[in-house]
Amino acid sequence: MSLPRHPLTATSLLLLLLLVIACSQQDQDETLVVYSAGPRVLAEQVAEAFESEKGVRVELFAATTGQVMARLEAERYRPRADVVVFASRSAAEALKQDGRLLAYPNPDWWEDSREEWHDPDQYYFATSAALVGMALRADKDENLDWATVFAGEGPGRVTMPSPSRSGSAGDFLVAYSLQRGEAAARDDFRAARQHGLIFSAANSQAISGLVVGTYDVILAAADYLIYRQIDAGADIRMHYPPSGSALVERPVAVLADTPVPQLARHFVDFYLSEAMQEAVAAQHLLPARTGVEPSALRRHAEAPATFDVDPVAAWEQQATILRRFQIRVERAEVLPAESTP
Repeated sequence: MSLPRHPLTATSLLLLLLLVIACSQQDQDETLVVYSAGPRVLAEQVAEAFESEKGVRVELFAATTGQVMARLEAERYRPRADVVVFASRSAAEALKQDGRLLAYPNPDWWEDSREEWHDPDQYYFATSAALVGMALRADKDENLDWATVFAGEGPGRVTMPSPSRSGSAGDFLVAYSLQRGEAAARDDFRAARQHGLIFSAANSQAISGLVVGTYDVILAAADYLIYRQIDAGADIRMHYPPSGSALVERPVAVLADTPVPQLARHFVDFYLSEAMQEAVAAQHLLPARTGVEPSALRRHAEAPATFDVDPVAAWEQQATILRRFQIRVERAEVLPAESTP
């Protein structure tokens, strides 16, 4: 015998619809989508700690800054990310200028952090920073400046990560070009190429070559990557030339189209918390919170001179500087110095 059927009333249908919407909203509120540039181990550590403390799910995409930017562009009209972490201030500035970031006015930790590293309009905030200078074999003379190496007077074979492949090398090139003048900077690197400068495909290739002795010097070396190798026992050292190194901030920002702005801002707060800033320091990055000590490998070193770079000027000129450098220096045929008339 079949049971009698009871058709849903209009009231029942409405209640069911409201229940589905509420469940959908709850799932949405409990998930945060984060796109983050490396180091991957740090991105995963922060995401897992945030999940544990806040009881939410974090969907993490960890990649390079270039890959993160490409994904954001591909999803421009159907955005998925709520929060993005970059290894370059210029990348964050580009999104800000494009109207794709949400401001976070006056966060509680602002005065306990390095305010000069953050966007003054409070659209993005540095989680950490790295210095980009030179790395040397431990037995090489460390009294080097940029002009010395560009003139071919360095202590041996010189390499540099490709600025078109390495975000830190690209940021260094832009900073050096703004400091020196773009044409003069290109001349410097063309001279270095005449004296044997070789471009490596990426940071990892340049560093592995330095560790095994293929190269003696890396130009545009991101210091936290070098300190990681030293921590693992590599016989190399980090060197900051007296005329300056590039300070590269690593900002976090909330996307303007996020459906969970409060949760996204909580993630920003969490990244700038003391506990997570200690995790930043453990990766040999410079923490953005003023009360958090850097790693033991960094503590003994005095703060080096850095290039004075306007982030807006860097954003405006970055694409042009990198494109011209790639065509006129990196891919150009440059005769060795002894072959030039």
